[in-house]
Amino acid sequence: MALVGRAAETRRLRGLITQVRERGAALVVRGEAGVGKSALLDYATGRATASGMRVLTTSGVQCETHLPYAGLQQLLYPVRDKIVLIPDRQRAALEAALGIAESATPDVFLVGLAALSLIAEAAESAPILVVVEDSHWLDLSTSHVLAFVARRLQAEPIVLLAAAREGFSAPLADAELPELVLAPLTPDAAAALLDAHAPGLDPALRRRVLAECAGNPLALTELPRTAAATAEGTSAPGPWIPLTERLERAFTMRLSGLPAPTCAVLQVAALNDSPSLSETMSAVAHFCAGDAGAAGPGPGADRLAAAVAAKLIDVDRGEIRFRHPLMRSAIHQSMSLAERSAAHAALAEVIADQEDRRIWHRAAATAAPEESVAVQLQAAALRAEQRGGIGAAVMALDHAARLSQDPVSRADRLLRAAELAVELGRREVVTNLLDEASQSGLTTQQRARMVWLRGGFDEGLRGRACDTWALAALAETVAADGDRDLAVRILWSAAQRCFWSEPGIEARQHVVEVAESLALDEHDPWLLAILAYAAPIDRGAVVIERLNRIVATPGRDARLDRMLGTGALMVGSFDLAQRLSGAAAAGLRPQGRLGLLARAL
Repeated sequence: MALVGRAAETRRLRGLITQVRERGAALVVRGEAGVGKSALLDYATGRATASGMRVLTTSGVQCETHLPYAGLQQLLYPVRDKIVLIPDRQRAALEAALGIAESATPDVFLVGLAALSLIAEAAESAPILVVVEDSHWLDLSTSHVLAFVARRLQAEPIVLLAAAREGFSAPLADAELPELVLAPLTPDAAAALLDAHAPGLDPALRRRVLAECAGNPLALTELPRTAAATAEGTSAPGPWIPLTERLERAFTMRLSGLPAPTCAVLQVAALNDSPSLSETMSAVAHFCAGDAGAAGPGPGADRLAAAVAAKLIDVDRGEIRFRHPLMRSAIHQSMSLAERSAAHAALAEVIADQEDRRIWHRAAATAAPEESVAVQLQAAALRAEQRGGIGAAVMALDHAARLSQDPVSRADRLLRAAELAVELGRREVVTNLLDEASQSGLTTQQRARMVWLRGGFDEGLRGRACDTWALAALAETVAADGDRDLAVRILWSAAQRCFWSEPGIEARQHVVEVAESLALDEHDPWLLAILAYAAPIDRGAVVIERLNRIVATPGRDARLDRMLGTGALMVGSFDLAQRLSGAAAAGLRPQGRLGLLARAL
């Protein structure tokens, strides 16, 4: 099977295998975790086997790095019967190295020569492909021996391929052998691989997965599973997509062996939504307070050096950036809840001039309900909404509800989040938020809002004709209780049912009577939309006359234009409908109000 986006790389491997009977070769396949080193080695193994070559393999294992010649024993075991064919001195050294015989500590040079002789003897019957997986985790003795062997293969029908992870040092990986450096997949190749493994992914989620994976093939095949499961029913895309165990292990493995002070910097940097180096280092001081080991004795530059050397981060012009986006996610996922809370609290301490960032970090550091934090998050949601960040507003309100101590406030925040989620077109989010709100003791007005929101997503499409009477009656009750705005919205739901079902002339008239009894301004967009839907013939001329005045007014709300555009359509004024809907689309699109945008179009 062809590897997506790796035509040049597979061509180079085929060349080595095709020419093996003329000359041997060694190649180090180098790249970051998950970039496809193993896939290329598997491809080469398949080609070699198909061409009649014999394949010997070994894999470096982190827990065996302290066992001398553990990797060599695994590699040579299948050809151990040939050991009698190599010179006595070499055989004795190799047997001692592999624990076959007891003797003095063998000379590494002699063991290397013996290993080369043994593999060459085995290659007499068929060329051999030596495959070394995770060469950076080989025990040091094996790594030295294979580096020796790799430099002496030109005259033998042997090809040695070794996979080495970026950021690790080992004798075989650093033996100045020819290298094949694997870059991330191109955007087109990454998209093709993602679509092959996760067809039908939601477009917004697809774009996010492509951005997070940054061309990493392993991530492109693994991440869609957790991303889709996480996105389903959530209030808004969170900052983290959970990694599979395999992905987390692939990325966090590079953290092992780093000094505690370096790990502390990486943990805070992973949770910081700003690349500011000074901000991160200031937060690290708070994060490590009371932990002398994590704080470390040296300056900040010393703590960063190991991470830079391991090619985990780049530090330039006062900014710290991870070399791969998923490293942030992997570090976040590997941290304990206490570590995450402490890091967020430290960041909240040092962020002074960006209120929304500060409160988000404070909220992330807060595990138990705390009303003061919930109030600040609600204020952040309002600011986000005013800037057109509807998704962020939904997420902030959802989080604020979780931190609410007052049940009424909790329900209010969930209902407002659901209202905004309707505008985003997120049906499953609306349902989940309303279900969560229903678990609280709702007030009369909150129950009325829930009725309106449950029917609002479909604009009456799924409603029954008899619902029109019930909604109009509910609107009267809510208005009598003093909440005219909510009454108007409930009437709007009733009016839409007049279009999708036929409730009868009396029900239509009742909707109009209740609407006109609310003492709204005659140019109120809600009133005009209700009249257009409930009584398009009886009130059509009035609606058109008032719409003509409104359309000449600049600076209108795109959400109301969308509603007025459909109202104009109901009363047969197609020119007005086109103008109002066009203006609505132009305003809704940049705000991300996709649910409303679809209706405007």
